[in-house]
Amino acid sequence: TYFYKNGFRRGTKTSQVFKMNFKHKTQIVNFPKGIPWNKLQTSNYVSHFTLQISRFMPHVSRFTFYILYFTLFSLLLLNSCSLNRFVMNSASSFIEDGVLAVYEEEDLELAEQFLASNLKTIEILLTKDPDNTRLNLLAAQGFGAYAMAFIEDNDPERASRFYLRGLKYSFRALPKKKRFNKKITPADLEKLLPSYNKNDVPALFWLGYNWGSYVMHHLNDPKELINLSKVEMLMRRVLELDEKYNFAGVHLFYGTFYAARPPILGGNPELGRKHFLKNMELNNNKFLMTKVYYARYY
Repeated sequence: TYFYKNGFRRGTKTSQVFKMNFKHKTQIVNFPKGIPWNKLQTSNYVSHFTLQISRFMPHVSRFTFYILYFTLFSLLLLNSCSLNRFVMNSASSFIEDGVLAVYEEEDLELAEQFLASNLKTIEILLTKDPDNTRLNLLAAQGFGAYAMAFIEDNDPERASRFYLRGLKYSFRALPKKKRFNKKITPADLEKLLPSYNKNDVPALFWLGYNWGSYVMHHLNDPKELINLSKVEMLMRRVLELDEKYNFAGVHLFYGTFYAARPPILGGNPELGRKHFLKNMELNNNKFLMTKVYYARYY
């Protein structure tokens, strides 16, 4: 902060000058001309700084000297990557708070505009930090929720494309050491699922939700029907870890999952009804979306 306030800014092309005060003693330190601060050779710069500051050793304790030395060296190591990550995390927190506010928004048009505008914002941020799990989770949640709430009824084909985009980000939202892709076999997935814990529920839920919703739009495609068993395994793990996550969304999903399919494709209306009722119970009948889907599919 001291350096920043005194002209030590990234990208500045002019000669850098700042003052250092030690017990009323002042020394001017000039930086090389024409070179951005983040392009300076660290070793040469630190050596130059050491020569300048050594003149004040009689006035400064050794402990203070090492603190200043370490602070300067840390600043020089602070590159654009770490700055970008700080910005990404800040943006993620801001958008997360916005999503929570959308859930409480009574004006659906305003909620739709917020989600639509922020989806592209999230994707732009991901071009700078594609492995950011928080941003990938927000993208997975955003595309899935937007498709379900605002596209599904009027344009099923477009909703399907949104679910597929959400699915892409869902895989990236998984912990790096436990990631997999669509090609995983049911046997391998069954072995992997016990390694996930409650902290992984959001990523698992939106993965299962987007994947399952996409498959439900392609029930006539044998290649996609194979994935139904994987989706059910994912949601079963979510149910075991935290059935209350996202307004007990796993029960809403299962209610639709079983009630919307014909029996020949694994549908079970009565089992779906139980999940709808369980969702209503956990939400004290205040989550109206469940009632809409209950009336539509059962």
